[in-house]
Amino acid sequence: MKDRVFEGRDVARALEAASLGLGLPVSGLRYVVLEEGSEATAAAPASPARIVVFLDATERAAQTLRPASPASLGGPSAGSPKERLRRLVSAVADAAGEPLDVTFDEAGEALTVRLRGPGEQLLLESGGEALRALEHLLQRAVSRDEPRRIQLTSERFRGQRDAFLRGLARTLAEAVRADGVSRETDALNSYDRRIVHLAVQDEPGVRSFSVGEGGARRVTVALGLEGPAHTPGVE
Repeated sequence: MKDRVFEGRDVARALEAASLGLGLPVSGLRYVVLEEGSEATAAAPASPARIVVFLDATERAAQTLRPASPASLGGPSAGSPKERLRRLVSAVADAAGEPLDVTFDEAGEALTVRLRGPGEQLLLESGGEALRALEHLLQRAVSRDEPRRIQLTSERFRGQRDAFLRGLARTLAEAVRADGVSRETDALNSYDRRIVHLAVQDEPGVRSFSVGEGGARRVTVALGLEGPAHTPGVE
């Protein structure tokens, strides 16, 4: 059974939508608030509240869930950025009923939050939707005093992501060889770009190179004589 994301004008309406959609009482849902929602202003439109409901944990739960909230996490500004990130991940793990260990890697252009444990599987269901939503939540939680991008990953996700990127590189290479038209990936971080570059090196007749700046940097796959060649280990 997979986790589900629900939206509403506010958290209460998102919970009502989840309750109606799943045929379960609100009191029996195990969930985490991803976005509390906001009213429209002159500068920005209204944004909906979003929650993720962990269905396996909801099914197993015999007691009412007390949902995670900023107050229960010690407030959005309590503690160092790493402490706040660790508390948020712990709140998700508690809501899911599955443990998650957290470690940090500060090398490179991002602060990488690495997850490990049974709770990984819930985050990776539905194409990793919950993992991406949690990454966004973590970024917002520390954006005022942590300038680096927050990158959330896990051992299981990394393996799946690497396999996806290698497959993407092969697909782009085949398309380029077929019609000679260069292709680009979406924006990728430095690790992901390197995976694509290395995979393209194994493809005959094509080469790869990075384009763009900062967080918008992408990989172009082109015919062998087009564009600068990628040098392993150099971006």
